[in-house]
Amino acid sequence: MRSCLPFFVWIWLLPLVSAQNRTETQTNFQIHIKKAQNALQLDGTLEEPDWQNAEKADHFWLKWPLDNQQAKTQTEIKLSYDAHFLYIAAMCYDSTPNYIVQNLKRDVGYWDSDGIAVVLDPANKATNGYFFGLTPAGAQTEGLISAYSDDDNFTWDNRWYGEVKHHVWGWSAEFAIPFQIIRFGDNAREWGINFIRNDASRGQYSTWTKIPLQFNGTDLGFTGKLIWDEAPSRAKGNYNVAPYVSGTASKDYEENTKREVKPGLGLDAKVGVGTAMNLDLTVNPDFSQIEIDEQVVNLTRFDIQLPEKRTFFLENADLFTSFGIPPIRPFFSRRIGLDPDGKKIPILGGARLTGNLNSNTRIGLMNMQTAARNDNAAQNFTAFSFNRRLFGRTALNGIFLNKQEFKGAEIQKGYYARNAGLEFTYTSTDGKWSYWATHHRSYKPGYKDKNWWGNSGVQYSARRFDLLVDVLHMGVNYFAEQGFEARKENYDVVQDTTIRIGYNFIFTNGNFRFFPKAGRFHWLNLSEFGFYNFTVINPNSSLNEESGGVNYNLYLKNTATFQISVDHSTSHVPVPFKFDDKELNESPALPAGPYAYTTAGMKWSSDSRKPFQVEGNFNGGQFYNGMQWSAALGLRLRAQPWGNFSMKFQYNKLQFPTPFNSVELFNITPRVELFFNRNLNWTTFVQYNTQADNFNINSRLQWRYRPMSDLFVVFTDNYMVKQWGPRNRSFVIKWSYWL
Repeated sequence: MRSCLPFFVWIWLLPLVSAQNRTETQTNFQIHIKKAQNALQLDGTLEEPDWQNAEKADHFWLKWPLDNQQAKTQTEIKLSYDAHFLYIAAMCYDSTPNYIVQNLKRDVGYWDSDGIAVVLDPANKATNGYFFGLTPAGAQTEGLISAYSDDDNFTWDNRWYGEVKHHVWGWSAEFAIPFQIIRFGDNAREWGINFIRNDASRGQYSTWTKIPLQFNGTDLGFTGKLIWDEAPSRAKGNYNVAPYVSGTASKDYEENTKREVKPGLGLDAKVGVGTAMNLDLTVNPDFSQIEIDEQVVNLTRFDIQLPEKRTFFLENADLFTSFGIPPIRPFFSRRIGLDPDGKKIPILGGARLTGNLNSNTRIGLMNMQTAARNDNAAQNFTAFSFNRRLFGRTALNGIFLNKQEFKGAEIQKGYYARNAGLEFTYTSTDGKWSYWATHHRSYKPGYKDKNWWGNSGVQYSARRFDLLVDVLHMGVNYFAEQGFEARKENYDVVQDTTIRIGYNFIFTNGNFRFFPKAGRFHWLNLSEFGFYNFTVINPNSSLNEESGGVNYNLYLKNTATFQISVDHSTSHVPVPFKFDDKELNESPALPAGPYAYTTAGMKWSSDSRKPFQVEGNFNGGQFYNGMQWSAALGLRLRAQPWGNFSMKFQYNKLQFPTPFNSVELFNITPRVELFFNRNLNWTTFVQYNTQADNFNINSRLQWRYRPMSDLFVVFTDNYMVKQWGPRNRSFVIKWSYWL
C-alpha cells in the first residue's frame, strides 16, 4: 500500500492525465502459445521440435540503470504447454559469461544474481500475479505479485520445476510450471505476461516490454499479452497435504526449568476451490524451522515492526497486510501466536480461503485459534478482506477483523476487539498518477468516539521526477489489536503509565533523477513529515514532531553506490522517557519538552559483482539533549557456488549531559552459509547485541529431499551478555512430506 494524501477533488482529474495505457503495451508486445505436439523433456537443452517451431519474444529493453535503449545482452523466450504444465524456454545470450550467483538457497539472493524470470497475470487485470525465476546455477525463486502492495511476496513457496544448461553463447533455462499452482478462470485465452533478465555481471536489468525506470520490473501494469491457441484447463484433483513430525529438546535457564523433550505432530493442507481460489488448512502448526529475527538497535521512543516469516501467513498475504501505510497496519499477522514480549502462544489450527471470486474480485477469509497460555487467554482471530476492481487500475478494498477472547469453549462477550476499513485506490493506466483515500474504525468496549483514522494522498511518478503528498488523521481511541500502530502510545517512565495521543500527519517526498552520459545515475531525495496534535502536547503550538532531510545518492556504473544525507528534527515530547538499554534505564529520565537536533551521515557500498564486497555508513550529530555517533561496517565474501561469509558490525555512542548516563552499544552479526547443492544447505547465524543484552547462536541445516519436502535440524542458544550466563537453549528436528 502506498502512503496517503489530500486533495480529494483530484480523483476527478487524474483519469484525464494518462497518456499511454496498458492496452497500448499489450498491443505492441504479444506472443502466441501453441500446445506441444510431443513430450517436452525438462533438461534445459531446448532441442525438441516444439521449441523450434514456437513463436519467440525478443528485443528486450533495458530497465536499469537506463530505460531508453535495448539491452546489449539479448534474450529470447519461447512458450508451450500440455495438459499439466506451462513450459517456458529462455536463451540468455552473453558473449563473455561471468555469471554471478549469490546463493543456492531457494528465494534468497535472486535479485543480486544473474537470472531469468517470468511474470504472469492470468486474469490479465493488472491486480495480482505470479513470479518464477531461475539463476544460471538452477536456484529457484517464486513469488506473488500484487498491485496493492509495494512489496512482492517472495516467501511464497510452491512446487514447480526448472533446469539450466550452459553454452558457448550464454545459458539456457527451461521452466515447467504446473497449472495446478496457478489460479485462473475458465476460458482465459489472454494472460498478461512479461520477462525479466538479470545481468548482474554488468549491473543491468532488462525486460521484454518497455518499463519506465521509476516502476518495478514486476509492475503488472506493463505486461504484454500471452495469447493461447485454446484456453488451458485447470488440473483436476487440486489438493496437497503436508504432514510433519518433529522433536524438540529445550531448557529455560532463566526460569530454572527442567530440560523438556516434546514431540510434535501436525499438518498443512492446500485444496483448490473452483478454478481460482485456494483453501489452506493447518493443524497444530510448527514454525521451529523459521530463521530467527535479526536483532536491531532501537533508538526510538516507540516499538518497531519486524517482518512476518511464518510460512502459513505468507501466501496471498497482501489481501490482509496491504491495508494502511507502513507505520499503521490494521492487520499484522505476528499478533497471532506471539505475546507482546515475542514469546510463543500455541496455535491450535486455522484456515485461510483466498483467491479470485471472479475476474474483478479477490477475497480473503482467515480464521485462527490460539490456546490459553500463562496470563494470555485463548483467542480467536478472524480476518475478511476483498479487492474489487472498478475500472482500469482502480479498486475498492475492504477489511473486517475480529479478535474474540474465549474461556474454555465459552465466548467472553465483553472481551473483543474489531476493526473495519475501506480503501479506494486509483492508478492511471500509464502508472504515472496514483490517488488513494482510506477510512478505518475500531470497535472496542467502552470506546465509541474518536475511534477512527483515515488518510488521502496523491503521487506523480515520471522518469526524472516524482512527488508524493500525504495527509492523515489518527483518532486517540483507534485500537489496532490485530495490527501495528507505531507511535500513539507514549510511555511515561516516571508515572509508569502510558498516555495515548491522537495526531494529524502530513508527509511530502520528492525524488529527482539525473542521467549523465558517463553512465552514472544520480538521485536526489527531499522529504518532510510532521505530526500535529491540537490538545495536550504543546500549549504554544500544535506541533508534536517534525523531521525533514535531503539525501544525495550516486549509483556508479560498476554498481558501487554512495550517499550523503542531512536531517533536522524537532520534537515536543509529551512525557519523560528512556531508551531501551540497561545503563540508560539506570539514569534519570529525559524530561518532557521540546528538542531540536540536526544529524548528517554518509553511506557507501563497493562493487556488488566482486566476490568481496564492503559497505559502511557513518552518522553523527545532535540527539535530543545530547549527541549520537554511529558507524556500521559490513563485509561479505562470496565463494561461488558453495559458500557465503558475512560480518556486520554496528556501533552507537550516545552522550548525554550530567546527570544522564552515556552508553556505547554494539551489535555484531557474523553469518556463514554453506551450499552442498541446490537442495542441501547449512546456515549458522550469530548475534551479539548489547542493547538487548543477548548473545544468540542459530544454526540450521535444511535438506529438501524432494520438491516441497524438507528435513530441518535447528539449534538455538541464547546467553546474557553483561552478566554472562545462559538464557535458553533448544534443539529441533522437523520432517515434512508434501503429498
